Amino acid sequence: MTLAPQSSFWSPAQPTCQIWRSVLGFILIHVVFFAATFAIFMGGGWLIGAHPATILDGATPTHTAIFFLTFLGYHLGLWLVVRFLHKRSFLTLLGTQKRVLWRQFRIGILIALGVAFTAALLQLVEPLFVAPQDQTQLERNLPTREWLLILAPALFLIFVQIFAEELVFRGYMLQQLRARFQSVWIWAILPSVAFGLLHADPATWGINAVFYVIHTSVVGIVLSFVTVRTGNIGAAAGLHFGNNMSMVLLGNKGSLDGFSLFVAEVDLMGWTTSASMMLQTVLVLVAFAIWWNLTQRKPPIANAAKAD
Repeated sequence: MTLAPQSSFWSPAQPTCQIWRSVLGFILIHVVFFAATFAIFMGGGWLIGAHPATILDGATPTHTAIFFLTFLGYHLGLWLVVRFLHKRSFLTLLGTQKRVLWRQFRIGILIALGVAFTAALLQLVEPLFVAPQDQTQLERNLPTREWLLILAPALFLIFVQIFAEELVFRGYMLQQLRARFQSVWIWAILPSVAFGLLHADPATWGINAVFYVIHTSVVGIVLSFVTVRTGNIGAAAGLHFGNNMSMVLLGNKGSLDGFSLFVAEVDLMGWTTSASMMLQTVLVLVAFAIWWNLTQRKPPIANAAKAD
């Protein structure tokens, strides 16, 4: 993987990296996002003759598609904020090259798929420790013909979603914070932990809400380091896409499973879910450690005397 100069990724943010401007920008991005989400749910519900609240479950391909279309609001909010508040090109969020480095994107997908495949192999030993009635059961969700027809649109919508999130958190926020601060606690760890805490949902996950927050935070930290190290959004977006694209094959029953060929009815509060989350978190850290060691020919990314 070709690495860019360490300071280059956040350089476009330096002229307007004031705290007030970054906070205002983050708020405005989400104002536009929530306004677009409301409009898309209302419009989508009207077009398909369904109450907007019923779309949230993503139980059908159409419902799931409407849900993923809401992420267009992030792209619109980012474009408006970067263009008019920061007076720079939207494309600078991708890196100083003003484009996605697609080779890094493809490598990110392969690494994510490798982690998922390894986790699946390790989980094959589950029957040795779990009673048959407690094992995860798979069932068919969509006919093969219907699934093949929606596969390309589904992957495109997932692509829109992951780039929206990456451009907000590993693009805009990471650039703004890294241009202002050198400490990894500020530009990588604290924002990722805060993002992880937003996923806390004890009512749904029980004690596993803790493991979900830990996993989400760890992934956010890893993606932040990968983005700064590579100097482009491509690698993090590839990792994110490789992880999320798995939902088109296997989804959790009752949770945005409209694109899934198969679904699994999982006890989200059970210990098997705990073990699965911890395993995935460990595998992410192992993969990151291997990649990090392979890229140590470059200088440290966060301890330079100057930001640029």
